[in-house]
Amino acid sequence: MTRKEILRNLKRFIQSKDFKQLWHGQRNIFIALYNFLKKGNLLGYLKQPSGIGKTNLAIALTNAGQFKKVLFLVPTLTLVDQTDKRYRKFGKDIISISTFTGTKKEMDGQIIIATYQSIQRLKKLPIDPRSLDLVIWDEVHEALSDARQKIMEFFSEETIHLGLTASDKFDESKKVKNLMPLIAKMEIEEAIKLNLLCAVECWIAQTNIDISKIMRRGNDYDIKTQKRYIDVTRRNQAAVDIYTRFFKNQTCLVTCINVKHAIKVAEIFQRAGIPSHAVWGSTQDNPLPKRELRQRLEDFKTGKIKVMTTVDLIGTGFDNTSLTVLINLRITSSVVKATQRGGRVLRLFSQEDELQPFVRKMIKKLGGKLAIVVDFLDECKNHDFRPVLFYDILKKAAVYPPAMEKAKGNGNGDRDGYLWPPGSNRIKIKLITDVTQVAKITSKMTTFDNLPVADKRGIIFVPVNR
Repeated sequence: MTRKEILRNLKRFIQSKDFKQLWHGQRNIFIALYNFLKKGNLLGYLKQPSGIGKTNLAIALTNAGQFKKVLFLVPTLTLVDQTDKRYRKFGKDIISISTFTGTKKEMDGQIIIATYQSIQRLKKLPIDPRSLDLVIWDEVHEALSDARQKIMEFFSEETIHLGLTASDKFDESKKVKNLMPLIAKMEIEEAIKLNLLCAVECWIAQTNIDISKIMRRGNDYDIKTQKRYIDVTRRNQAAVDIYTRFFKNQTCLVTCINVKHAIKVAEIFQRAGIPSHAVWGSTQDNPLPKRELRQRLEDFKTGKIKVMTTVDLIGTGFDNTSLTVLINLRITSSVVKATQRGGRVLRLFSQEDELQPFVRKMIKKLGGKLAIVVDFLDECKNHDFRPVLFYDILKKAAVYPPAMEKAKGNGNGDRDGYLWPPGSNRIKIKLITDVTQVAKITSKMTTFDNLPVADKRGIIFVPVNR
């Protein structure tokens, strides 16, 4: 297809009734994309929070542009399946869809859905690259390695490239803007104010456990040393007590250090009488059949399982709209992981969710969904840096849509105070839920490498001189 044909199709769509069916934020982003292409640009990305329909917007672009051949790149097999289903549901006039993965290698469809890994292994594309009108780079922050950036060399100079991401930086040295320029963005706060995502509060479980000896590997904290210092009984039990005290019967996700830790924490919840299970990617040492994994995820979605513990299996592509609580036992220095974790709880309730009693109760009491992210904040005695919290991503301790401003501070019972005073092991943990106190505590400490500062560009990280 020629660029002139594509622009003509997009302009016709913008003037149609179908365009008006997009929500306001999507329309603005779509127009920004149209103007970007109209100026002759062929390479750019959109930054939008998880849960507001990045994939659906890409499909709307596919429909509107009437592209003859589209390659949709995703980082995981789970997203291959989800993208395939969404194209079959929302794609208009789609002739055929094919997938290119480790086990299924087809590229004859009008829409080709492929994993980054399967494409980066190729020396050249098995089809004429000039036949591709559009390449969509989903979770484009996952394409910043040298091997994956080389994928760009496969395509024609006339191919349009669109990146999609909720977090446009893998770390300080790997940023999406180094691969392609920004077209338009929407931050989490804006999406909440537009009622596209739910209200959210950041809570902190502050401990006196010293984590200054935990090492870092790559762009995150080392698993072995995390387990050594923070996989302790009192800290693990705190997650159960926080849930029991404030969130009983709600749907909760708990992030853990490794598979054994996830299984252990799930068992602690089970002993407390709370339906809970761990999920993980099956390994030789810890097998989990795919059928059992799917069943657990389904039971979690329908409310049969109230608490799910995991490592990083539930990240991109996981969609459980009934999820209202996130408890992060695992610490991270990754902005990407902190963003993805928080994004799991921000999706609005679906109609099916209202079958669960706690959902109906929350809607009646608050007027909508209120999500809580509980980050454990341990002590760093030898320095002033700390892990990245969801507070850093949100840039504040709470955000509410206009209709839920009165939901501020809605809790149950005594919300602050030590869960345990220091005992024989001298470990103490205090839950901080007051948003003013959360902001005060977190702003006093820098993140591992950089101090998060909010300005008109969004959140930027200023290097800390040591």
